Amino acid sequence: MLKLLDNEPFLGQHVGAINSIMKSLFFLFLVVQTSMCYAQVGQEQPRSNSSINSYELTQPVVADSIQVEMLNEMIITPAKGSKLKNDKVANEKKEFRSVKISSNKFMEKRKMASTQANSRSASPLLQIEMDKEVAMLKNNSPNSFEYYLSYYMAGNYNVAREDALKNAARLAPTDADVLTQSMGNALAKNDAVSAKFYIEKLKTANLLSEEVLAYAKDLLLSSAENQVLITHGFFDTYGVAYHQFLPDCPVHLTTISLELLQSESYRNVMSEKGYNLPQIKNIDTSYLLAFCELNRDKNIALSMTLPKAYLSPLKEALYPVGLVFEYRPNKLSDGVSLLMRNELLWNQILAKQNVTQFTSLESNNLASNYLPMLLYLKSVYELNDEKLKLAELVTALNFTAHKAGKLSLIKKQ
Repeated sequence: MLKLLDNEPFLGQHVGAINSIMKSLFFLFLVVQTSMCYAQVGQEQPRSNSSINSYELTQPVVADSIQVEMLNEMIITPAKGSKLKNDKVANEKKEFRSVKISSNKFMEKRKMASTQANSRSASPLLQIEMDKEVAMLKNNSPNSFEYYLSYYMAGNYNVAREDALKNAARLAPTDADVLTQSMGNALAKNDAVSAKFYIEKLKTANLLSEEVLAYAKDLLLSSAENQVLITHGFFDTYGVAYHQFLPDCPVHLTTISLELLQSESYRNVMSEKGYNLPQIKNIDTSYLLAFCELNRDKNIALSMTLPKAYLSPLKEALYPVGLVFEYRPNKLSDGVSLLMRNELLWNQILAKQNVTQFTSLESNNLASNYLPMLLYLKSVYELNDEKLKLAELVTALNFTAHKAGKLSLIKKQ
């Protein structure tokens, strides 16, 4: 056990100061945290091994956005001496190009909708444009993979459209979008058997990396004293889901995905589990604020991967614990308890593989979400003049910040 009890009387006199420190650091946390880490196409896993953070010092890469792959031009050699065959080939080539263009346009609009900083739902205009591209695909190639997939995706996890998703899966069973959309569809229906099947498929297909799974486990452990964990996009939602389906899962709570809340079926599932849902159509910052207020009697944890726009309206009631912000509007958080929990998480509970073991760009980006916890501990140690703990903490902080590419930012504090 950490030697904390000796400090308890002293800390008890400084609870207000500790909480004040925490509040003063909040916006620093928002800068340091992965503000657009999982933004988005929610459950649409990138086809490339893209970066997790978008607040990287180099050019950011949006992690949950589909990297639309341009299809290779189909080369069709017309048969000689046959005008009928030549016309048929020309029509096929024209149809192919039309499908390709509409499919790419749909995916680009879907990406635009999913990379918004303040909403998971597409704007009405953007939804109309996506539906227009789906209609063109239906008109030009109603039995194509592109039409089936786009039709389902445009429905935002509308389980009534799952037949189209099944048709897409029949044509391309290992496609990344098919697997992720199928996983989302299973969760929207509360179909645990199918969800477990598809989460294993995502893991087998390397769409959930070891770095992401290690981070997700630490995220889940950080949420242990809460009833619900709010996630934002693909990696935090499905990374946590992977661990929750394991028989030895250490933490049992409900995960609510802002991405999947677009689905009426998913919202019904959450209502049946006892959560009060806002009567708001769009899943955006206002929706999250209303959800937290309606469920203020529950212990809510918010993944640090939520963008700043979602967290700012809640800042007066948020407290950093490990890789989450806890929403506690009904009481002032106990500074001693908060300190002890963060110390235990950092020193004993979290594996921190993305800080200490993995060396990939993905792990470097994920490491930045450990910084708020370290910054909080540093401030409390400075307040309490705990020189030994502070020296050890600063070493860990600088190492983590350097790995995450945030050392210069930390040095300014």
